[in-house]
Amino acid sequence: MVTGRLFMLIRTILANKIRGMLGPASITGRATIVFCGSVGALCVACGAASLLTFNQVTAEPTPKDLSYPAVAKPWRDVNLSFSRPGRVVKILVRRGQIVKKGQVLAEENDRQQKIAAQLADLAGHSTLRIQAAQAELAQDAVSLKRTQWAAGQHAATPFEVRRAELKVTIDTLSLKLAELKHQHDLLAWKAAQLAVQRRKITAPFAGIIENRFIDAGRTVDAFKKVLEIVQVNRLRIFVPVPLVAAEALRTGLTAEISMAAGQRADGIIIWRATVADSASNTVLVEIQVGNPRLMPAGQQVRVTFLPPTPAANSKAGERGQHISGRQATAGRPIGGAER
Repeated sequence: MVTGRLFMLIRTILANKIRGMLGPASITGRATIVFCGSVGALCVACGAASLLTFNQVTAEPTPKDLSYPAVAKPWRDVNLSFSRPGRVVKILVRRGQIVKKGQVLAEENDRQQKIAAQLADLAGHSTLRIQAAQAELAQDAVSLKRTQWAAGQHAATPFEVRRAELKVTIDTLSLKLAELKHQHDLLAWKAAQLAVQRRKITAPFAGIIENRFIDAGRTVDAFKKVLEIVQVNRLRIFVPVPLVAAEALRTGLTAEISMAAGQRADGIIIWRATVADSASNTVLVEIQVGNPRLMPAGQQVRVTFLPPTPAANSKAGERGQHISGRQATAGRPIGGAER
């Protein structure tokens, strides 16, 4: 309807313009005017319709091509450092070495902390104060009984009885203080052990030493990078997906990953952002993909989201519930046990 009205309006305008140029028109002139006006209006209307169609297509793209470039990142990438300043005496690993969780990787000079730990060990595991307090309490308890017996024989004054009772009370409190001091010494011993452990760097997870920033013999400040450890048996891929296409993506659906060297692997959507980026009108989607061959992380990949089918939707729902359950209960990364 809008296109028809636009056609009639343009034809009238063009006819009036041509009539003004030709002057008083004959029958042939009128026919020429009508014909030219119709042709011009038709051309303009077709152009407007084409422009309208082009604007509609470009403004609202349809999610036919669900393939996007991205970067494959390590599943974990951590820089390790000492929490106390000191001199590094040992670097026990090299670049590319595979390490286990809890393995000692580097050590600082810890002689002072070890001596303090030995002193705390002696104090914390000694019960001499408690034994002395118990013996003194037993002795004063015997003296109290003798004083009470003497008072019954009119051989001791009430003041002497009261003093003996207070002595027993003081000995009881001294025994409790000795027990409290013993617990304090045990905690001090544990703190000294932690001080020794803080002079070491241990692997927080099983992985590969990617980088080594310093060598043994150097003095480092607290929290200065010493080693970098990565875990690449799984890869993490973040893909910005257009908002229109992201509507069909759910946690648990499969994505095909094309590596730079031509290898292909299947990944799983483990997270989709709930807030879109207003500048690019995209939603961030996280994909987990297994990497048993330990292919290098950081490479450019191509992520293709496979069209969902009813069977895939059903499996995706079950897989998504399984993933959410593991995240809530385990509180650790998804997709398999740690090495």
